[in-house]
Amino acid sequence: MIKNNLIRLAAVLALIGFLCGTAVASSVYDTGNRIWDAGENLSLTYTWTPESFSGFYYDLDSGEGSENLTIKLDSDSDRSIGAGDIEYVTRPISTSFEYNDWGSYHVIGFMAERYFAGYTADSNFADSEISMMADGQLAKVLIDTNDRKSYFPGSSITLNEGYVLTIVEIDLAGNNVLLSLKKDGVQVDQAIVAAGSTYVYETDIGSTDDVPMIAVNIQQVFRGTKTDAVFVDGIFQISEDYVSIETGDRFGRMEIKSVTEDEILMENRATVSFSRGSTINLMGQLNIGVADDTILRFAPFVDMSQPGTYELRGTVTDQPSVWTPFNFEGFYYNLDEGIGTESLEVEHISTRTIPDERLVYTSSAEEVSFERSAWGKFEVIGFMAEKYFAGYPANVLTDTRVSLLDNGQLSKVLIDDDTRRSVFIGSTVVLEDGYSLRISQIDLAGNNVLISLRKDGTQIEQAIVSAGSTYVYETDIGGTDDVPVIAVRFDQVFRGTELDAVFIGGVFQISEDYVTVDVGDRFGKMRVSSISPDEIVLKNDGSMRLAPGSTVSIMGDVKFRVADDSNDVRYYPFVEVVTLPGDTLEIDIPEILAEGSSVDIVVKSRGTAVEDVSISFAGEVIGKTNEEGLLRYTPRETGTIEVKAEKAGFVSTSKPVQVVSADDMQFAVAIDVEPDVVYDGDTITITVTTAIDGEPMEDVEVFYSEVSIGNTDGDGQLSFTVEDPGVHRISVEPEGYLEAQYNLEVLEKDMMFELSNLVVSPREVQPDETVTINVDVENIGTTTHETEIELLVNDVVVDTKTVTLNPGEVRTLEFTHSEADPGEYTVQVGEENVIFTVEEPERRIPFVGIIGSIAALLVAVKLLRWNNQEK
Repeated sequence: MIKNNLIRLAAVLALIGFLCGTAVASSVYDTGNRIWDAGENLSLTYTWTPESFSGFYYDLDSGEGSENLTIKLDSDSDRSIGAGDIEYVTRPISTSFEYNDWGSYHVIGFMAERYFAGYTADSNFADSEISMMADGQLAKVLIDTNDRKSYFPGSSITLNEGYVLTIVEIDLAGNNVLLSLKKDGVQVDQAIVAAGSTYVYETDIGSTDDVPMIAVNIQQVFRGTKTDAVFVDGIFQISEDYVSIETGDRFGRMEIKSVTEDEILMENRATVSFSRGSTINLMGQLNIGVADDTILRFAPFVDMSQPGTYELRGTVTDQPSVWTPFNFEGFYYNLDEGIGTESLEVEHISTRTIPDERLVYTSSAEEVSFERSAWGKFEVIGFMAEKYFAGYPANVLTDTRVSLLDNGQLSKVLIDDDTRRSVFIGSTVVLEDGYSLRISQIDLAGNNVLISLRKDGTQIEQAIVSAGSTYVYETDIGGTDDVPVIAVRFDQVFRGTELDAVFIGGVFQISEDYVTVDVGDRFGKMRVSSISPDEIVLKNDGSMRLAPGSTVSIMGDVKFRVADDSNDVRYYPFVEVVTLPGDTLEIDIPEILAEGSSVDIVVKSRGTAVEDVSISFAGEVIGKTNEEGLLRYTPRETGTIEVKAEKAGFVSTSKPVQVVSADDMQFAVAIDVEPDVVYDGDTITITVTTAIDGEPMEDVEVFYSEVSIGNTDGDGQLSFTVEDPGVHRISVEPEGYLEAQYNLEVLEKDMMFELSNLVVSPREVQPDETVTINVDVENIGTTTHETEIELLVNDVVVDTKTVTLNPGEVRTLEFTHSEADPGEYTVQVGEENVIFTVEEPERRIPFVGIIGSIAALLVAVKLLRWNNQEK
């Protein structure tokens, strides 16, 4: 009977398992992914939240987000989204200032950007609760930081929107500082602020009166025998250029349907077409990218063309989870072809700790099309959230298959671009890794062009390329021979009576600095578990702790961010993406202009002229560049003016220029400082020239933080060794000329050193057994410097080492450490941390004890037998 009951129980369990499996298989998901794909069993009404879309504002510590976007489809092939079928809702939430003593304020995500909604009763420097949102207004949060910096008399804190706060003077007692706030060079406020208090500048913003727009916390004021300084540890600024939000207002394709002090509701006012390969700007920086594919596939994304650092995060979770390109925007994904290669899985978490080998990363190579599709395909693999080249199948660039991955190598894809550009004779196409391609001359018939490929200024190859063909440069990469590393398509060659030019229709480049991947290799806290021509698997080498408020490095630029919450383990993976300088527009314009005199504004990118670039002067669009990247303009007002260049597909850029009257132009002076990045102890070169013609100015007295440091030589130069990290003012006022100033930020020496690859071995030891700790230290600065590296165990400094490194030099430091008591110990060097475990001591039974135990057992057996015989 028992057997029959067990069989029945097994049958019931099997049925339950089948039903559960069927339920899971038939689930239709209505949120969670960033990418909507018709083939992924997703709901036709789908919602993106701050937990699933990194473009929306999200406060990890509180677990609150502001924005939701819902799109309703009629079918999985519906490319015509009707009016009202795209709904956007956002609500204000309370968030803490970065400088915690200021309390909190109301923030709201709006159009995938962070906006200020109002001050709360908890806002320390506001006299009362202020709600701009209740007045139908929002303002961007421009600065919210608690970075501590020192400023010296005469230097300035450069804020946004033309505001500058100058440290004028410190009183004799060293208790107060006189501050001057200027807007576009005109003083708008002056105040005396005591140490330990906050300077606040209030102004009317739209219909909201007396809004604290700028707050700067003066932590300390120091008056010494040689140096005076002010220490600032909190800055907050909102924009005075507010956004009006009223029912009926339109933003891009969206229209506000209702607005209260608690919520903004918007809908698309007309049909939106999700046509193949299109990019739809919904509103502001919020866009929808649609795959160029017969299968409907689309995803929201934020325009990252502006210079800056952007966080791309995965779906927020409080349990073991799996991230793929569908729910982690940081992973490589080709939307047009629906190809992603990476996955990251947390298999288990116990008391905030991911055990050894329970964090698993997998990536596989896939074929994708070049941006210039006529070239065919290449093999790509996402590796540590970056796009790497794995090999070429036979295509236009190579006759045979070429594979780096077969040899355990990967190379970064540096350029994959099909933007059409014009390049003129004598100019250069700037590539990556020090390469450049010079357009030397065009033949008389206008059919061919002579080019010169250079590396770090040295010619390595010369070639004649005909119109309509592709120039390919091959070299050996590691153990792989004859790899095409550069390809440039020459669409047309033009020879005119006044102008010769070539038109480039595609550029592809991979790095010759390859990454070796082999079993056992370590990348951050991950170790390569297996590798094949098709797949790479990495697992965590040792346990990883998700401590409250921590940022945990995983590998490369991939990290976990953990909520500062002692109760819940809430976290997500992320990478920070810095918009590449190579994609940036460059403005060529003198720093000082004469009022009423025309000036040529030239815009380039990678050394080539860019046409159709929109140029703004003092916020007003003045025209677009021609095919030579040129726009001529005559300024009509004096002052400090911002010149801005913008074009879709490029990183916008801006440059401040000084416009002076024609009479003053001949008396204007320019100051330049080398190097661009300066650390404490560096020797800088200060150059003083006339602004009008750049002539060196000799015997000019130079002041550094109001103190004379010497006079310029015959080349207009003066060398000086800087001290005291912070912002200093360099100024000159040559006799008969206008005063010129230059704000120089001196960084702390520690900022030039980067720490990585922290390794602790072994990870499990007995009490008092020694572990070896290695960490790589790199000098990322421009000069040789010494630094002290601290080793912390459970937040206590247990050892230090001093190292001197040349620029670019990397050295591995080794520490040893032991602990007597069993338990987990966190080793930290810089921001890197690793856990090792001291196990309970092994219990050993002494030899004498073993013999005694055996003897006692034998005696017991003998007595037992004797007792049985007696019975």
